Amino acid sequence: MASMRFAPLLSPIHYTAGNASPIFSGKVGFLADVPMNKHIYFQSGLYFSRKGAVRSFSYYANDSFNESVNQTLNINYFDVPLTVMYKSGMLGKGRFTAGIGAVLSYIAGGKNKLHDHQVFNDTLSDTNDTYNISVGNTLKGFDIGVNLTAGYELPTGLFFRTYYVAGTKDIGPGTEIDKNRMWGISAGYIFGKGRNINKEADDLIDKTTE
Repeated sequence: MASMRFAPLLSPIHYTAGNASPIFSGKVGFLADVPMNKHIYFQSGLYFSRKGAVRSFSYYANDSFNESVNQTLNINYFDVPLTVMYKSGMLGKGRFTAGIGAVLSYIAGGKNKLHDHQVFNDTLSDTNDTYNISVGNTLKGFDIGVNLTAGYELPTGLFFRTYYVAGTKDIGPGTEIDKNRMWGISAGYIFGKGRNINKEADDLIDKTTE
């Protein structure tokens, strides 16, 4: 799931209400798992993710003009996570994992769906539009967030995790504060982790006996 911290500014637009709710999101990609010692690993990679939110807000410019908007933001990103992971136990055994790090992101497009209800000089109008999200126009392109994750890694390299990413950078256009939030459950496979330490120990005992 993804959402946003959405805080309309009082100026230059006079907001009268504003809130955000989550959308269904996801990510897919690959990672590199680099051991630093028996328990500490560094992980990085490249992901394609979808973030955003459903937002509702209203504002007025003067006594003769006011507007209420329902907006769905589906924002595509390229993400580069930089995570320090702690893994309990030994390689070749099931291991609990926990990590903290940063996620560097850049917008790769998306859709901005709007439903506008306007009142101008006592005249009502309703419009529905869909716009392509562009860097610098809709939102700022670069984002950075703090990544927290915890899970379990099987001896084969298959892993399951929960994660939470909190954006620390305001990506709003200047009339509001926008910060990404993303949380969920992920699964993946790390190649080359399928060592069987029990079999290696048995082989070593056999060779020693001989």
